[in-house]
Amino acid sequence: MAVTGRLSGDIVANHLVNWLSPLKERVTVITGEKGAFIADTLTADLTFYANGKVASEWVSLADFRGVSEGDMIRYAFPKAEPLRTEHEAFRDAVLGLDDQIVTLAQGSDTLRVAEACLASADSGAAVQLSSP
Repeated sequence: MAVTGRLSGDIVANHLVNWLSPLKERVTVITGEKGAFIADTLTADLTFYANGKVASEWVSLADFRGVSEGDMIRYAFPKAEPLRTEHEAFRDAVLGLDDQIVTLAQGSDTLRVAEACLASADSGAAVQLSSP
């Protein structure tokens, strides 16, 4: 399934979901003018790929890749076990403690977007969402 959306500020977002592939991949790519961040939520890795400043002498490769490769940085930070984090967040929500993971409003917004995606798939037309 492929979903394309336009966010505020004319930011384009693409979501690709594939339940049929034997490859398990959970990756978010954020591309900007200086490079791209890749967040792998399966392994909890965050990597930045900078646009390069050195021109490639291999013309065919440069034409294929577009922007030249720059430095890559993989950030190191503590990685909590995901299921434990989820259960602790649920516990904290039940206890009425401040939760930094997802708010009820964010969850509701996510549900609205999912319903709009299903409506678009059903009708074959774009669905416009207004601000909540």
